[in-house]
This record gives sequence, structure tokens and C-alpha cells, in this order.
Amino acid sequence: MASPYANLFMHDLESKLLAWVPVKPFIWLRYIDDIFMVWTEGEEKLLEFLKNINHFHDKIKFTFDWSRDCINYLDVQVINKGGVIETDLYRKPTDKHQYLYHTSCHPKSCKRSIPYSQALRLKRICSTPASFENRAKELTHFLVARGYQYKFVCDQIQKVRGMDRDKLIKGNPQPPIDRIPFTARYHPRLHNLESHNQEKL
Repeated sequence: MASPYANLFMHDLESKLLAWVPVKPFIWLRYIDDIFMVWTEGEEKLLEFLKNINHFHDKIKFTFDWSRDCINYLDVQVINKGGVIETDLYRKPTDKHQYLYHTSCHPKSCKRSIPYSQALRLKRICSTPASFENRAKELTHFLVARGYQYKFVCDQIQKVRGMDRDKLIKGNPQPPIDRIPFTARYHPRLHNLESHNQEKL
């Protein structure tokens, strides 16, 4: 997670930058130091804009990729199909799919949640059923290679398959947490200690 000071700095910088440039992007969205932008003013003005923003600050410089058809942002591939925007999962070429081994000494609940949570991620990112199914097959292959049972992985994906994607994207408001978390190293017998000391915790 980036430093809050870095986030505050970038917010201040982009606010001043966007107020300074004569032609502004149609959409400008930033996550820490990654920016997604939609430009509607033509290629010549785009290149001029990119040149200008790299002269705005002495130390902060922007690198960029742009395309009329397809662009990758974080873990999302954004595709322009004749004016219709679709999204798919994007993985960097260096991604080794190092999911937690099923034999790892972690809580069972943690290992059970991995196929389900990864399927939820695919459902949110993939805008078409076809892309979701393709990525779900890949996910199944990767998890089975890490020791997860094929049937269990398929069952978790099936739970997600019929969910409403719009609702998943919007999410549910979470109540504030008023507890102080306690963090300890995990051991398979730790739950026995918890059951004996529940009143003291």
C-alpha cells in the first residue's frame, strides 16, 4: 500500500495539472500512481497533452501506453469493439500464478476462500459470459496445480457464475468495525486455545 503522503502529493499534483492544461481528458482516473484516461480530442492533441504533463513537474514524469482498440490498466484489459467497451482479465507476462498451496499451514477457512474470492474477482472484471468462462477454466487449472480439489474449485466457481455482476461491482456498504484486531502467528492447534480462553479474549 502506498504511503498516504504519496497519495496526498499525487492528488494535489493532478488537481493542479488538470487545471493547468488547456485541453483536458474526457476521463481521468487514478489509483495511486496508475492513471486510466479516455481521450476524445484526436491524436495530435493527445501527443501534445502527454508532452505538456511531463513538463509540469521537475521530478514527476509520466510513462504511457495508448491505443484506439485495447489498453491494459492494473489487472483489467479494456477493449473497444466498435464503440462498445468490454473488459477482460489482464495478467502481466511475469505472473506465475503463485496461489497459496492447499497443503500450506494456513487456516482452512483461508484456503477455502481462495477459489471463491478469485472467482468473484473474475466475475467483476469480465464483462461477457464468454470471457468469464475462459478465465474460470484457467483459474481451475492454476488452482488444481496448487493442490486444490477439482470438484471443490468447480463448486466455488458455480456459486459465483449465476450472481448479478452489477450488484457485485456496486458492492454492499460495510458497517464500521469498532473492535481492536488481535494478530498472532497461525498454528493448526490455535483454535483449541481460543475455545478454552474465549471469555478472556
